[in-house]
Amino acid sequence: MPISEFERKENGRYATAGLSSIDFLDVFKRIRNSQRKKRQRANRTLTPAMLRNKDLDAFLKLGKKKEGTLFTPEDMKKFIGNRLEHREKHSSDIAGITYAQLVDSSAQIDVKRANNKVDDGSGIKQAMFIRLQNNTAFVKVTASDKSDDDNHLVRVRFEEWDRYVEGVGDEKVSLATLARHLAASRVSFDCDCGRHQYWYRYMATAGNYALKPPAEYAFPKVRNPDLTGIACKHVIHTITRFQSSTWQRQLGAQMKKSAERVSFGDDRKRTTKTFSEAEQKALARNRSHQTDQKKIAAEFARYQASQRAMTKKQADEKEKIEALRKQAMRARTASKKKAAELKLVREENNQLKLERDMARQLLTDQLKLRKEGFKDALKLSGMSDKQAEEAFTQWLQKQMGNNK
Repeated sequence: MPISEFERKENGRYATAGLSSIDFLDVFKRIRNSQRKKRQRANRTLTPAMLRNKDLDAFLKLGKKKEGTLFTPEDMKKFIGNRLEHREKHSSDIAGITYAQLVDSSAQIDVKRANNKVDDGSGIKQAMFIRLQNNTAFVKVTASDKSDDDNHLVRVRFEEWDRYVEGVGDEKVSLATLARHLAASRVSFDCDCGRHQYWYRYMATAGNYALKPPAEYAFPKVRNPDLTGIACKHVIHTITRFQSSTWQRQLGAQMKKSAERVSFGDDRKRTTKTFSEAEQKALARNRSHQTDQKKIAAEFARYQASQRAMTKKQADEKEKIEALRKQAMRARTASKKKAAELKLVREENNQLKLERDMARQLLTDQLKLRKEGFKDALKLSGMSDKQAEEAFTQWLQKQMGNNK
């Protein structure tokens, strides 16, 4: 069906119920384009530059807070602090967020709606895994009874996909294990719903777990100034369903194909898998759609405690290693000093030996000269060389005896 022929409902929203997967995804491309154009005309947007603004007229252009008062420089400081705290909490230098952290940080009302445990018609019940494009899943979520939409599209990118694809070559690890670990590992996500757009997309961008584009830099000054919660009900419901073996089997199958593929790993044509009706029917058997926030929060708390203990242990080990390093350095310094002292002593001894040898040689040379002179004088008096030698020996012994 050409994109221009997609039906709209009386409220102007697209009628997405019953569309094929291809048509459904085409509609949501159009929806994203429409949201992008609408955003370009947005007013009263609190941009990063405005957070440090001190101009009263600029504050007036931002509108008013929920309670009807104007924004102030103090509000801006608070917003900046909230942003920095959020970035630090979610380790924004690493892309993605784990399932446990997502559930633990989610607002209770979003979890209740994701579990359909509310009585106001805002709960959701169904989600269908319709496409996997390299490491990004496309999930069709049926909107709540009170929604103006028929469906929403949640996109989830598995940030550790490459690592687990490489793990396929390890015969000791099964595909099921790899897929289970992948589903619980770090993901980035996006949803077209208003809750994500106006409450959470800014947080996802700041925390580096947003599936971009689009990136959101405008602070949610009215709807979520304290940056509470983390994900909409559609995202929570979707990522919870990925914790089931039903959806994980498809993840494992596609990882195996990626590991066997000769083309580039991110070749869009080669890596895009849109599931057939028969495959979707099998995927619909997924019954894991309830998010147990208390259980997962407790598990996450234990994980954080173990991480803190490991960090402390590493710090303690680091201190021990540093102490040993300093001790070894002191020992090396002392050893070098001792070696230098020994070298100096050896040099002094060598010098003394040299001086003694020189003195001995000098004495020998002097004695030799004296002997020659002594003998020459005696031989002139008529003695033979032998007699002169004996006379010199007697004289020398007499001299040595006198010196004792």
